[in-house]
Amino acid sequence: MDFSLPDYVLERKQKAREYVENVLNPISPEMEEKEMLTDAVLDALKKTDFYGLTIPKEYGGQGWPMIDWFPVEEEWAKAYSMIRMLAHCMNGIFWRPLYIFGNEEGTGKNIVTTAKREGNEYVINGRKWLISFPWSQLLYVFAATPDGITGFLVDKGTPGLKVVAMPPMMGTLGVRHGEVLFENMRVPVDNVIGKVGQGLEVAYSALNLSRASIATCCVGNGDKLLELSIAYAKKRQTFGKPIASRQAIQWMLAEMGTQIKAARLMAYEAAWRCDNGLPFDKEASMAKVTAEEMIVDVAEKALRIHGGVGYTKTYPIERIFRDVRSFHFEEGTTEIQKLIISRNLLEE
Repeated sequence: MDFSLPDYVLERKQKAREYVENVLNPISPEMEEKEMLTDAVLDALKKTDFYGLTIPKEYGGQGWPMIDWFPVEEEWAKAYSMIRMLAHCMNGIFWRPLYIFGNEEGTGKNIVTTAKREGNEYVINGRKWLISFPWSQLLYVFAATPDGITGFLVDKGTPGLKVVAMPPMMGTLGVRHGEVLFENMRVPVDNVIGKVGQGLEVAYSALNLSRASIATCCVGNGDKLLELSIAYAKKRQTFGKPIASRQAIQWMLAEMGTQIKAARLMAYEAAWRCDNGLPFDKEASMAKVTAEEMIVDVAEKALRIHGGVGYTKTYPIERIFRDVRSFHFEEGTTEIQKLIISRNLLEE
């Protein structure tokens, strides 16, 4: 088994690392304060081509397989949290349902949202909260119909669609999360993604891959925390010696590195199975639950290594410690992942 990365992936990975460190990170702290994607960040992102690496070439992307994208995504995950969410969504999940189920014209299950057909339109009512990018130009909407859950592609300007900002969150700031309300919102029948009643299949076409992608983001965050911890441990001295010479610190660093590598390999296996058209819902959930537990523990160890100063806003540990808690809820909790895993194991 060959674990080496192609040269073009290594080159793009290094380019991503340099861009995050030299361009994005210096202009990102303002997003924490203003809870918005600042003009400076948006202008910087427009000058990159990282957000279309996996999109098929016929639609303007570069057609990368996921196994090549994940190593680069790790570097983007080291950026401010909202930026990594953008990279994750644009390269991992947003375009995929449209590519698989969409047509050239329109190219979570939520049972409280309903869609009723009236002529050549569907009338949608309901609500969905904790939406990461509710002000996007296009939204996926999944609603209950008499024929089952159905997916729709909806323009943000559609009458009857309303977005309400949610209260400030613990972390992952930059764009306020929102609640999306549907009040007699009418959408054309042509806006159905796939077939009526095929909504869960549409959702799962992105959801499984998104879980593996989330795991990769956890790995990137873990790498960043480990890098910061190693640098601090070498610099910080107690009783005339750097704390990196203390066995307790060495063991924590060893545990962090081992946990990160294990999570990385699980995410990469899910990506490989996805690229080769193999079932990977079990592997994606295994990767997600492993990486989520890893990043929480790694963040805790990083905070302990930094001591009291890590609890202040002087160091980025404090922010990352808060940000990674969002991984608990992205694409399903640990409990949901375990249900998926056990179901697959019992069916084998």
